[in-house]
Amino acid sequence: MTKNIFALLILMLFISCKSNKSIVESHSKYFTDSIYSKSLSEYRKHNIYLPKNFNSSESYPIVYATDGFTIKENSFLKKNLDSLIENNIIRPIIFVESHCNTKIADSSGTFGNGKKIYNKYRYFEYVEKQTNDSILSKRFDNHMNYFKNEMITHIEKQLNQQSSKTNRYFYGFSNGADFGISLLNYQTNIIGTYLCFSAVGMNSAKKWTTDKKHPNLYIVYGTKEGDWVKNENEFMRKVYNDSSSFISIKTFDGGHDYRMWNNELIKLLTKLFSTNK
Repeated sequence: MTKNIFALLILMLFISCKSNKSIVESHSKYFTDSIYSKSLSEYRKHNIYLPKNFNSSESYPIVYATDGFTIKENSFLKKNLDSLIENNIIRPIIFVESHCNTKIADSSGTFGNGKKIYNKYRYFEYVEKQTNDSILSKRFDNHMNYFKNEMITHIEKQLNQQSSKTNRYFYGFSNGADFGISLLNYQTNIIGTYLCFSAVGMNSAKKWTTDKKHPNLYIVYGTKEGDWVKNENEFMRKVYNDSSSFISIKTFDGGHDYRMWNNELIKLLTKLFSTNK
C-alpha cells in the first residue's frame, strides 16, 4: 500500500513538472531586471525579451538596444517579434534593451529665445560631449564601459549564452544611434552588426581610421529630418567605403519619428534573421 502511494506521488510530481515546463515554454517572456553598475555607481535597468521555447542550452542571436525605458510589456516590438517567430518568418532571437538615466543632469545652456536647455544624463551617456563638469565629462566613457563590460557580460552569463561578435547586434535611434556609432568605432570587436537610425551626433567630428574593418552598419533616416542629419549619416558612407567595410543606407519618407523607426526596425530584423536564409 505504501509503495503504491509512493509511486502515485512520484507520478503526480512528474506530471506536474511536465505541465509546468509546458506552461513556461509555451509563451515568450518579457521582463525587466537590473544590475548595479560600478562604472556608473548606480543601479541600471534593462528589459529582456526571450522567444517562445527559449532553451538556455541553445545559442541565439542577441540584439542589444538603447532606450529600453520606452518599451512596455505589450509593446509594438514584442507583439511583432512574437508574430514573426511564431509564424517562422524569422528565427528566434533575444532582444535586450538597456535603460538610460532620464534625470536632468545639466541646465546651464539656453536656446536662442532665452529658454533653458534641460539636458538629461541620457545625452551625456550617449554623446561624447565636451563639458566643464568633471562628473559629466566622464559619463560617456563610464556608460560605454557599463554597456560592454557589465551589462553584456551579465546578460550572457545569466542566459547561458556563449556569444561571439558575429552573434551580437546593436540597435539605437537618435542619440541612442549616436552611441552605437561611437561604440562600433572605439570597440570594434564587441558587436558585429549595428542598426543605427537617425543618428544626430557629430559623427564627422570623430576620429576615424581606414586601416581597420568596421562592424557591419545599417543606417536608416528620414528624408524630412534636415540636411544636417542627412550629412551626418551620409558621412558614414565615405568612412565605410574608405575602409572597405559593409554599410547599407536607407531613407524613409518622414522625420524624426519613433513610429517610423519601429516600422523600419521590424523590416530590418525580418531581413537579418529570415528563416529563408
